[in-house]
Amino acid sequence: MNGIARVLAIATMLAFGGQCSEVAAQSVPKLRIAHSTWIGYGALYVAKEKGYFTEAGVDVEPTIIEASSDAIAAMAGGRLDAVASTIDNFALFTGNGAQLSVVLALDESHGGDGIVGKKDIAGVAGLKGRTVAVQHGSVSQFLLAQALDKVGLSDKDVNEIDMKSGDAGAAFVAGRVDAAVTWEPWLSKAKATDFGKILIDTKSLPGLIVDALAVRPEYMRDNPKAVEGLVRGYFKAIAFLQANPAEAKEIIARNLKMTPASLDSSWNDVMFFGKAENLSFFVSPTGGTSPALELAKNAGSFYARIGVLKKAPAPEAMIAFKTPADN
Repeated sequence: MNGIARVLAIATMLAFGGQCSEVAAQSVPKLRIAHSTWIGYGALYVAKEKGYFTEAGVDVEPTIIEASSDAIAAMAGGRLDAVASTIDNFALFTGNGAQLSVVLALDESHGGDGIVGKKDIAGVAGLKGRTVAVQHGSVSQFLLAQALDKVGLSDKDVNEIDMKSGDAGAAFVAGRVDAAVTWEPWLSKAKATDFGKILIDTKSLPGLIVDALAVRPEYMRDNPKAVEGLVRGYFKAIAFLQANPAEAKEIIARNLKMTPASLDSSWNDVMFFGKAENLSFFVSPTGGTSPALELAKNAGSFYARIGVLKKAPAPEAMIAFKTPADN
């Protein structure tokens, strides 16, 4: 083969090779996911950067949208394929007519959310008659209700002030309220004041705040292999995170635009869910109601009781987890 023929042959191979690569890339379904800035969602970026989603046949595109309601609206409009949020939030959205299929549990709050109060308040029972800043219709109000119920109280026994959870923590630190339902870093900031303490956090309320990922039912119907690839790739990322925490932390902090110190301070407040944790959460070993269904049922009933929902949704309608094949 002479020089010109050789050049033409190589050019042809490169051209067709490039076209084949482009076609292959286009054939991989895209899955657009929205999430807020919370380290529990960070393993999505580990899976993406390590190539685990691509290996599993799905092109995952995570993006930050802080308000879950905005993300749900974007998903309903077809601009997103999936949303990461808490199970109780999904029960609330489903009760308001959203079509959701929860396919994966991501993490559990393990001390990252809680109730702070003045030092003279004797535990959660001491909140009776006190002013509590809490965001209505949110996971914070759900947390408060569950904590009060454990000591024989209800939301009617406290004076609630509707306030976003971060603002609630700031209001407490500023001394404007007796107590607040908030999350990190406000729990630590409240504890660091000379007048505040943590009354209870999610270490004492296991299984209450679980983050999960829900996809549009239409997407799941049209792209079942992509959804399975999402789950498989995510499980591989959790295994990597557990084996290589330093590298995983760097990936998460960079993508969530957090400082290493900020991430480290909250790292132990979250418990990431891998395959084993998902099986335990979604599947009852006795064949009864799974923790996932129980949590969704309790949340729906709570929101209906306080009037946020007219009727509690059927939790079975939104839970769609399936164990992916191992190969």
